[in-house]
Amino acid sequence: MSAVIRRILSNLYTDGEAERTVIIFGQPGSGKTTLLYLLQLGEIVPTIPSFGFNIEKIEAPTSSGQPLKLIGWDIGFGCQSIDRAINIVLPYWATSDALIWIIDASETDSVWFSESATVLARALDAIDCERRLKGAKKDFPILVLANKQDCAQVLPFHRIQDRFGAILSGRPSCIFATSLTSKMDKSGLPEAFEWLRFALDNASAGRITTAAKSSPRPLPNPREANLLKEKIESWISRSETDDDPQTTIEQFHCLSLPSWDHYTHIRVTFLLLTTYGRQKGDGFCKDMVFKGIEKYINESSQARARTFHLTMTYFWIQIVHLGIRNILPSTDYTTTETTLSSSISGMTSLDQFTMFLALNPYVADGNLWADSYSKEVMMSPAAKGGMVLPDKKPLPNLVVRDAITRE
Repeated sequence: MSAVIRRILSNLYTDGEAERTVIIFGQPGSGKTTLLYLLQLGEIVPTIPSFGFNIEKIEAPTSSGQPLKLIGWDIGFGCQSIDRAINIVLPYWATSDALIWIIDASETDSVWFSESATVLARALDAIDCERRLKGAKKDFPILVLANKQDCAQVLPFHRIQDRFGAILSGRPSCIFATSLTSKMDKSGLPEAFEWLRFALDNASAGRITTAAKSSPRPLPNPREANLLKEKIESWISRSETDDDPQTTIEQFHCLSLPSWDHYTHIRVTFLLLTTYGRQKGDGFCKDMVFKGIEKYINESSQARARTFHLTMTYFWIQIVHLGIRNILPSTDYTTTETTLSSSISGMTSLDQFTMFLALNPYVADGNLWADSYSKEVMMSPAAKGGMVLPDKKPLPNLVVRDAITRE
């Protein structure tokens, strides 16, 4: 399984002159997954509403005849509203090279159409903020596909242009009418991806120019793709030599873990949440995570230089729980003794943690909290001794399923 995950990582994080990464997003049923596999396989394949990530290397046709090599991320949340997914996918949006937003033009319901436009506007505001925090270029290409033009009734194209054009004003963007079921030369895709190729080339040239003028050279971004790949690969290698989950949990209680660092903190939290689940109120898992980590930091010789920080601990529990939701969309963690093994049949505990790391690489960034908290707030005595809310941006809202308080 680890070898499979490494192969996935090599597709997600590439080097040098590799393909650009594009996020494919939009409302359920708009054709995101169909587009991804049409570009990869050259044919329409049956799909169901996606939950999670479909990631493939693709070659998009262009009107110039030069295929555009891309790594396409199709991000789906089943039949849920995409409005709820923005915070979850922000880390991926913020480091991508372009965004492809797909509209189901056959949905003539004004509410459905209005929701797509509203969510895109909110998403772009959030992406701007996230890219600013990461030092990434703000103006990245946005390709909007008004899909399903082959249907009997579709929204007038000028209406789509008017509504989405206002949202995209001032950004490198373009709107194309497409039909994925038509022959390729009649589908609208070659013209759309020709524009995207041109926009990506211009954006790349802009980044190079900016970098050449910059002095001194900026520090590497810890969430930059290749650095994340290296760190996650080292974590996966480390996980292969870890003790089994029950032994690790026993070592945690006995203050005898081999080491205490960010990796150990993430793995222990993952094991406790997936082995015992999360309960509302005064649950066993709450005591194990909060009181267990507090005891370990205060009493273990491995953590002499550290002090227990309640807000920081809460933050990482939320982030790990979010990551678990990414690989276990249907699991209810409010149920006592929900087990990961019962939710993913056939996967060993090592495979589960390896998959968790591959799908949630941001957990390796020990400074992830700085996206939500200023240093002044996070390092304040109030945050160390109690739960303090973020002052920069909210934590991902799908994680906050129960209020955790300290007695």
